[in-house]
Formats: sequence, C-alpha cells, structure tokens
Amino acid sequence: MNVRRITPVKEIQKKNVAAYARVSTLSEAQGESFETQVAYYTALISSNPQWIFAGVYADHGKSGLSAEKRPDFMRMMNDAMDGKIDIILVKSISRFGRNSLEAQTYVHKLREKGVEVKFEREGISSFDAQADMVFNFLVAVAQEESKSISQNTRWANEKLAKQGIRHLGNNRVLGYDEVNGVLTPNKDAWVVKYIFEEYAAGKSMLQICDGLEKKGFVTMTGNTKMRPSTISSILHNELYKGDQRIQKKPPKDLLTKKPDYSKEYTSYYVEDNHEAIVSRELWDKVQEILTVPKTSYIRNDSHPLKGKIVCGECGMPFKRVTRRGHKTWVCKGRHSGSGCRCAILKEELIEEKIGEEDCKKVTVYEDGRMEIER
Repeated sequence: MNVRRITPVKEIQKKNVAAYARVSTLSEAQGESFETQVAYYTALISSNPQWIFAGVYADHGKSGLSAEKRPDFMRMMNDAMDGKIDIILVKSISRFGRNSLEAQTYVHKLREKGVEVKFEREGISSFDAQADMVFNFLVAVAQEESKSISQNTRWANEKLAKQGIRHLGNNRVLGYDEVNGVLTPNKDAWVVKYIFEEYAAGKSMLQICDGLEKKGFVTMTGNTKMRPSTISSILHNELYKGDQRIQKKPPKDLLTKKPDYSKEYTSYYVEDNHEAIVSRELWDKVQEILTVPKTSYIRNDSHPLKGKIVCGECGMPFKRVTRRGHKTWVCKGRHSGSGCRCAILKEELIEEKIGEEDCKKVTVYEDGRMEIER
C-alpha cells in the first residue's frame, strides 16, 4: 500500500485595501484627474485576488494642508482605526497631505494600528525601514511647494490691488455676480435694498430677518432664515454703495488659514468701482444709525447679558464661550464639580428668544427652557 503525504496548503490571508484620492481645486481639468484616480484605484484593487476592495476615499476640491477639512480623509482614518482597512494606496505624498507635521502624525497612527500606506509615485511604504527619513523629506518638499504657490498668489493679488482690481473668485456676495471681472447686480439685489431700507426705517435686524422669511427668501447656503449677524455684515459692506475696499484683512497663514495679523499689509479703497445697489444717501443714513449706541443684546458688542443669565438648576451664572467656532453660553456649574447638566445655549437661539428688548434676568433649565424677566 502506498501512502502519500499531502502537505496542507496555507490559506493566504486577504487584505482589506482602500485608496485615497484628492485634487485641490474644482477646475475642469483636475476634475478629469479626480475621476481618473477613482476609476484607476477601483480597478487596481478589484483585480488583485489577494486584496479585498475596501473602497476609494476621495476629497474633491479640498486643500491638503488640513486633514480636518477633508471629510473623506477623516472617514478613512476612522475606518482604519476600526480595523476595516489593512492597506491604503495613495498616488503621492502630496495627495496624502501637504502639512508635514500633520501628515507624519497620521502615518504614525496608521502604522501603530498595523495599517500600511503605500505611495505609488515615490515607491515607498510606511512599513519600510527607511520610510520615515524619506517620507519626512518628501512631505517637507510638498509643504514648501504649497508655501511657494501661496506666496505667488499673494504677490499677484497685491499687484492687482494696487491697480484697484480684486476678483471675487469662489467668494459669493449677496446681490452681485462677477461678470467679466465686473460686479453686476443680480436677481437678489432686491434683498440688499430691502435690508437697507427697512433698517433705515427703524426695523431691527431680527425683524428684517423675519420679514425676509415671510417673503420666502432663501439664503445662498439654503437656509430659510437669515441671521442678524449676516444683516449686520451686509449693512457694513461698502460694496453695496458701489465702492470696494481691497485687502481688508492681512493674508492668511498657510497652515491655519486664518488672517496673520503679525504680517504687514496695505488696504486700498476704490470709489465708484461698480454699479451700486443702494444710494450713497441711504448708505450714509444707515451708517449713522449703526454708530448710535444701543442697549439691545443683538446690537451691542459689549454683551449686556453678561451676568444676567443664570442656571435654574444650580443657580450659577452662565459664561460665554466658543465651541467649534460657534459662540455659546454655558453654566459655570458644569465645570465646578457640582454635576450640573443644564443646557448649553447657542448664541443665535438667545438672539431669537430675547429679541431686541433689554432684559433683567434669564433663567435657563436643563430642558433648554428659558424664563425671561424684563
């Protein structure tokens, strides 16, 4: 009898493979590149028998300097941390990120979790022994490229500003379209005129918001009700009388994307730059009203409600804080160890509830209910 030994065949553990694609602008040419990247990685991963397609994560029209502003990148990171991804394919390091410190941080997080990142153009893997040194160098180069592009753009804008030229680019202004480089009133110009006329007639900003809502106006962001803070910005904007102030704020920092007030900058004011929506007489009248001191909460930047909002649960006062870029009011008892769980109020909610009238005291309860004493 012949006995033949059969060697067991090891089953190859398949890997969950995903890809990340990004283009930084919404231009038509890069739009084709974006679609090409998605199609390429979908076909590449699906054709490998040792890989399981885990999806293509793609951010279209997003800058690579901040991961938090790339929703699909953050979704990919969360899925990788949850064990849904083993390998991530990226076209190049610059596609993964242009902020050197941030990019390194995310690569290290993935590596600690056992997730490999492969960069096709550079031919390196985050698991390679020399990967850190090469990766750090290449990411620094990508960041310098972004810095160079930013400086060139800033230089060009400065030259145009000296000539009294400023293009809106992707920025939209209520009531205007940019036609061949010239601001031209559009179908929403009536909204701007309505706001100026109503305010000059004595209406409050909150009343103007209510009036626009009743007229069925929908904002450029799709909201059915405009905020008083938006009304205030419109009333202060010199564009609506036909003038234009160029470079109102210093240039933005490359990484934080916020105005860098440590840098010098020059503002330019151009009169009669384009067709006005409101007359100079109406504009001047509104500016006079805006400069008159008001005691109301909405119009007073000194926050007269400070010390007047108290917690109905623990009795402690509320303080004004910034949470994720939004102004809110929170009970001090939440952080004093008392265990208070009173509601956190958004500032716009307070504006709506209190309105333009002054008040003596506002008592807030855990369910968000407010008792206003005038």
